[in-house]
Amino acid sequence: MPTQEERLDTVEFNLRQFRTETVKVYQDMAFEMTMVKGLTEDAVKRIASLQTQLEQRFVRIDTRMDAMDAHLGNMHTRLTQMDARFNQMNLRLDQMDIRFNQMDGRLNQLDTRLERVETRLDHMDTRLERVENMLAQILARLPENP
Repeated sequence: MPTQEERLDTVEFNLRQFRTETVKVYQDMAFEMTMVKGLTEDAVKRIASLQTQLEQRFVRIDTRMDAMDAHLGNMHTRLTQMDARFNQMNLRLDQMDIRFNQMDGRLNQLDTRLERVETRLDHMDTRLERVENMLAQILARLPENP
């Protein structure tokens, strides 16, 4: 069995070794924490820069969107005006259709009247031919005057 002094030497040796390892680990951890802090500060600066860039882009996008909204509003107004014009044109075309239908009815009436006139003229031609035939017969029967 080791003596008390040997045991104390072992404990002191272990304590020194533990302290040396702890100091080394603490130094490594401090170095790593410094690196993490530096990276974090750099990341925060980058994020702040990105945020500024994003805000500027959003301002430009908002400006463009406002311009597009104004343009679309103008287009909507123009389309509404065109729609109103097309409605007026449709009304006029409907009126013209009504007038053409009326004119077609009148032309049909005229066609019917013309057919009646043609029929009457045909009857008159027939009667005139009979009268001519009768006159020819009468003239053929009359004695000739010397």
